[in-house]
Amino acid sequence: MRRIILFLIVVSCFLFGSASILPIFSIEPAVGEWTALAEILSPEEMQPQSFSLLKGVRLLWQEDERMLACIIGLFSLLLPVIKLSVLWAEALFSGSLSKKWMSFLQAVSRYAMLEVFLVAMTVLLLKQMPGGSRITLESGFYAFGVSVLLSLVVAQFVEARKKQSEAI
Repeated sequence: MRRIILFLIVVSCFLFGSASILPIFSIEPAVGEWTALAEILSPEEMQPQSFSLLKGVRLLWQEDERMLACIIGLFSLLLPVIKLSVLWAEALFSGSLSKKWMSFLQAVSRYAMLEVFLVAMTVLLLKQMPGGSRITLESGFYAFGVSVLLSLVVAQFVEARKKQSEAI
């Protein structure tokens, strides 16, 4: 069981790392019937753009949206890294982490789906943009979603194993 947990953590880490740098979604801007004119007047603004988690956080920071950049960075980048690190340590050291770390893991796990929620809300908001702009989900979105789901499964395995070892 320990090997399976470690394997799932490695896969989740790989997917999370990939999702951080791969495009999560692409936007093809449009302004309705004025799209052709906008492409002539401002061609650089009308080029399709792809966004990754890291690029999105960096862009928000550069545009002085520092609070939003910090929130997305915290919930989409920092907390998953901490969660995966705690899961890795717990699986590697066979349940020798303290109850304090396990409590921390449970608290962080509650916010795991918030990462997916943030990305989904961004996609939803962009889909509702007027003018026919199109958004396409990219490979980073799927890698991110699978990474979150795997980390949730692993957290359940680790917590069940910890309770089982405490009962013995």
